[in-house]
Amino acid sequence: MVHQDWLPILGLVGAVSLILLTIWVLVLSLRLNRILKLLNRLMPDGSERTFDQILEILLVKQEENRTILASLENRVEKIHWLLQGCLQRVGLVRFNAFEDVAGQQSFSVALLDNEGNGVVITSLFGRTESRCYAKPIIKGSSYHRLSDEEQEAIRQAMEKPIGHGEGKQNER
Repeated sequence: MVHQDWLPILGLVGAVSLILLTIWVLVLSLRLNRILKLLNRLMPDGSERTFDQILEILLVKQEENRTILASLENRVEKIHWLLQGCLQRVGLVRFNAFEDVAGQQSFSVALLDNEGNGVVITSLFGRTESRCYAKPIIKGSSYHRLSDEEQEAIRQAMEKPIGHGEGKQNER
């Protein structure tokens, strides 16, 4: 009689176990279907390669891409350092150098790289003669005496943010 007391409990445990196992099989079936869909994307119809071969090809391609990416990163780094020495900052000041000449025909233009190195060029326009001067600029200053206009052109150039207007068309 003792054995008959356990039968309802064993039946209940069996039923609960069956329900849990059925739910687990459904969950695993859904996951398997998702994986099969991904595998079908990797293995196009009519492919004569096995899944292992396709994975091996993908791993080789991934390593090739890693190598190419490292090479591109090195090239970008080199280009970045090369660009530091290129003309990136420009400042222009127009002015009247002489009292008898109007129209601000004289100018000072600063042409600098990212570090503030370059040249400031000044052109003095007069009625009877014109003069042009170029002075080297190192880190935003010069060992030559600079006029107020030259200093202003350098200041303008140094204040311009690098990449100003980047990606935009020049408006006229």
